[in-house]
Amino acid sequence: MYHLGLQLDDYLLKCYHIETYKKAYSFLMQLINRPHDWAKTGIKLVLPLIKRKMHERPKKNRRIAKDEPKKLKPSHLSSKGLLMTCTQCGQHGHNKRFCIKGNGHAKQV
Repeated sequence: MYHLGLQLDDYLLKCYHIETYKKAYSFLMQLINRPHDWAKTGIKLVLPLIKRKMHERPKKNRRIAKDEPKKLKPSHLSSKGLLMTCTQCGQHGHNKRFCIKGNGHAKQV
């Protein structure tokens, strides 16, 4: 606007002028009465809303039925049906935790 030689005051609304601001705040501010000085109307006070707990995020997967087989993650292998072999003595039916030959103080199955 300066390059075109136009005046900014011609395009500015009157409410943004300094004179209007001074007129708006030229009078003295009146004090407001405190709540105990207010007239009683008999209307009940408006109370704030009761805070409710928000619902959780919806479950991503469906609920699996009790009789439905559980799916394992691809990285997990099932040990169901495998025969346990001890790594210390090489016998079947126990692991090294319960091995009698490798540990003298191991627990009995």
